[in-house]
Amino acid sequence: MAQRSPDAPNQVVFFQELLQEKIEHKPHAARFFSYLVDELDLIFYAPLSMGAPPYTRRTLTAVILYAMYHGHYAAQKICKFAEDSIGAQWLLSGMGMPGYKTVERTIDALLNEADRFLSQIIGICEGLALIGRQRMYIDGTKVQANASKHKAMSYEHLINKINRQTNELEALFESIKPYIDEAEQISEEELKACIHEQAQRVHHILRQQHQQELRDKEQQVFNLDYEEAEKSQGLEEETLKTSSPLLNDVPTESFEQTVDLLNNIAFTHNRLHTMEQAKTTLEQKWKAEHGNQKIPEGKQINFTDTDSSIMVTKHHGVQQCYNHFAWVDDKAHIILGTHTSNNASDQLGLQPTLEHAENICGSLAGVQAGADAGFFSAHNIAVMQDKGIDFYGSYAVAKSPFAKDKFVYDTQADTYTCPEGHTLTRQKTKKSGRIDEYSNQEACLACPLSAQCTKAQDGIRKIDRDMEHDRLREEAKEKANTEQGKEILSQRKSVPEPVWGNIQVQDGWKQMHGRGMDNASREFKLHCVMHNIRKILKVYFNSVSYQETVHEKEHLFQDTA
Repeated sequence: MAQRSPDAPNQVVFFQELLQEKIEHKPHAARFFSYLVDELDLIFYAPLSMGAPPYTRRTLTAVILYAMYHGHYAAQKICKFAEDSIGAQWLLSGMGMPGYKTVERTIDALLNEADRFLSQIIGICEGLALIGRQRMYIDGTKVQANASKHKAMSYEHLINKINRQTNELEALFESIKPYIDEAEQISEEELKACIHEQAQRVHHILRQQHQQELRDKEQQVFNLDYEEAEKSQGLEEETLKTSSPLLNDVPTESFEQTVDLLNNIAFTHNRLHTMEQAKTTLEQKWKAEHGNQKIPEGKQINFTDTDSSIMVTKHHGVQQCYNHFAWVDDKAHIILGTHTSNNASDQLGLQPTLEHAENICGSLAGVQAGADAGFFSAHNIAVMQDKGIDFYGSYAVAKSPFAKDKFVYDTQADTYTCPEGHTLTRQKTKKSGRIDEYSNQEACLACPLSAQCTKAQDGIRKIDRDMEHDRLREEAKEKANTEQGKEILSQRKSVPEPVWGNIQVQDGWKQMHGRGMDNASREFKLHCVMHNIRKILKVYFNSVSYQETVHEKEHLFQDTA
């Protein structure tokens, strides 16, 4: 057949019409997902006992995972992808793609089983020998929440704002009373309830009209065939009077002013209600975590996503974020455990991430584990020792020549040696014997660098030593400086770091879609599942034996459940 010429657009060209000829003669991701969903044992696969026959859950799950493999996670984008993708059409086997609401419910069901899903995928990875269980790493990344940092407010500012909005709302109520004939015949409480109800109706109508104006403007700009309809001012006024009977008695010259007052009352009331809810949520969460301790004035809460927190990110400055952690095996970069937190500290993420990995994979005793300086703490070192894990952690080095880590501790003599060579001896014990204080008054008073070494008014540098925690940190630092420690930590950037790059680039995951801690955690686990599935797909595309296994068990569900 002659090649198609761009100069003859109407020429007839014969294409392969059968989907099977496009898909089934070679390894294809669609074939793998058809096999994968049959291997999974998910609870929502079970057919419903009531209602209309649903779409085959396995087939629909295969299409959704296939779309996610191509970076589409929103229900509407998945539906659009399924219409245009040959692989998705092959999976559907002629069955029409359901509406995006059905796809959305299926994704929600998948998210609800995120732990079970992740566990089963890790089991498949283990069966393919993708998990070495020799060396593992933990790392974290901060992902912007589905909320703006400009919608956050400190506790002190929130209280002040609530007081100002309350006063403003009272002033608006007073301003509209002259337009109400029966204002003096009913109680103050009943009057406010009546005004509030009618104000909400007016606000709703004005909001709808504004949205319609925006849609009309968009059509006017982008639709060349659009014909603008004549606006009917009378109809708008009649609609408002129907929704708010008190407007019927308002003089024509005061009508717009009264409508503006009602709209402002509804807007201010809604804003005040949102802030009061945020204040209550903040107080409840603080009490659950800290008991009756006083809430700091600078404690912030976000109105859009109350579970997210302000965090300093590496590349985008201060943002409203969640902090995600992954426990990664170094053999094929399989994610074995996850954790999502709204705390910016990485130190608090190590233990729950490790425990999640152990819940899925069993005990990790005996493995080597590496982490960056953000996870370096005495508590985490002790946790690793208790778990039987050989832990290597990077640690921060202070820039000051007189920082505590520049003072060398002698275990046998129980003394510190300062950078100038003077010996600091133990002077006293405090905090129930847990903390020892070391100093050398004579040497400090005679030292010409004393002003640079300490800010103490008496000019004496004192070193506090936690006998247990400082020992753990010193041993961990010595361990990190060994040849094996340096080799393990040198691989940290090439094992867990690429995981975040792969997820962000291949999934387009720059910001959370869901809101709330639970939704953020499940969403992150789904991305980790897809990361692991991509590793399994590498085995599929590169191994003829695994291709034969997949194709032998290949099965398309063509009928509805």
